[in-house]
Amino acid sequence: MAGIFDTHTHFNDSVYKEKEIETSEMIEEAQASGVSRFCCVGFDIESSKQAVKYALKFSNVYAAVGIHPNDVQNFLNKDLEEIELLSHGDNVVAIGEIGLDYYYSTEFKEIQKDFFRKQIEIAMKNDLAVMMHLRDNDNSEQAYNDALEILDDLKVKKAIVHCYTRGIKLAKKFTTRGYLISIPGVVTFKNAYELHETVEKLSLNEMIVETDAPYLTPEPKRGKINTSKEIVYTIEKIANIRNITKDDVIEATTNNALKVFNIN
Repeated sequence: MAGIFDTHTHFNDSVYKEKEIETSEMIEEAQASGVSRFCCVGFDIESSKQAVKYALKFSNVYAAVGIHPNDVQNFLNKDLEEIELLSHGDNVVAIGEIGLDYYYSTEFKEIQKDFFRKQIEIAMKNDLAVMMHLRDNDNSEQAYNDALEILDDLKVKKAIVHCYTRGIKLAKKFTTRGYLISIPGVVTFKNAYELHETVEKLSLNEMIVETDAPYLTPEPKRGKINTSKEIVYTIEKIANIRNITKDDVIEATTNNALKVFNIN
């Protein structure tokens, strides 16, 4: 396998530093497994700065900058000015991960919506993709529907639903608008029935792949710290579900990523 684009990883997560795992080491190991490009994603100001630094240091690393919905209540509008400045960095390809998360609480729902909208506006101003973290409690789709309302209102053209684990019907609400569904290592889990159906029924032109490392390590490495090299198991599972070659999956998902990130 070669040419894989891990569209969402966190080289900037503190767990790697705690475990003394070097970014260069992770990149080298991933490249040996067939991963050629990476998008390091921010979740607050400091991690966004780190993402930009990695994108400057490594020629095959790109960056996304943004404030995660679970943390927006801890930030002020002036912090969005910092995201705006960071968005102009070399190899910054998206604003993310941003969005709406109602899983634990809806206490800061309106603040989340406000920050989501304002960060989308930064993305659109700079022709960057919107990388969305959307999560609901149980079987609710409120966060997804609220996000769609904001996306429609702002007439967003380029967006990604990061770490999608839900069914095909909900996925189609996004793909009919031209947005991409990002498939994580969860697809390798035996009980991920809804996601298996989504992968089976989506067009290959509607999906990209990601690790969300260090989280959501795929089978058979589940329970260990995730890194970009493990994305090969996600590729294999998608190929098996669709009864196509791994190269077919890589070609389509990488081309989709290059297009949405405006990488030549």
